[in-house]
Amino acid sequence: MKKWLWIMLSFGVIFLVFMMNYFLDKNEQQPNMIRNVSLTTSISPNKQNIVEVKKMYKQTTDYFDYEQKQKADSLRMYYGQPGSTLNQYKELQGIQPSMIHDVNVHWKSEQHVIINIMKTNDQHKNKVYKRFNYNLSEM
Repeated sequence: MKKWLWIMLSFGVIFLVFMMNYFLDKNEQQPNMIRNVSLTTSISPNKQNIVEVKKMYKQTTDYFDYEQKQKADSLRMYYGQPGSTLNQYKELQGIQPSMIHDVNVHWKSEQHVIINIMKTNDQHKNKVYKRFNYNLSEM
């Protein structure tokens, strides 16, 4: 009986240590955007504005083997004037970034941009998965 008590107590302590490690790491970690990949860049017809769509990646920890991994976290549309540093961005919501590989940008005017998120269907043809319309002067 004492043997089973010690075995159960040992498993309980090990489980408690793993749970504490998991939750402490979760609280201390903030999603670090460590890398981004530019999917497309487009300049408006009269070269007044520029838009760049980027896939953002963050560092995550696999708690099974404590391996650091990179995970596609979000899609962002950066915008501004050509030649300037693009710091302003709009998060493109409602899509899974890991599934997106192709993006098309169309300009209706100098300020109005349409971003089409493309997905390949079963017949291997690109189809618009989600469409975003933005007026850059209102952002």
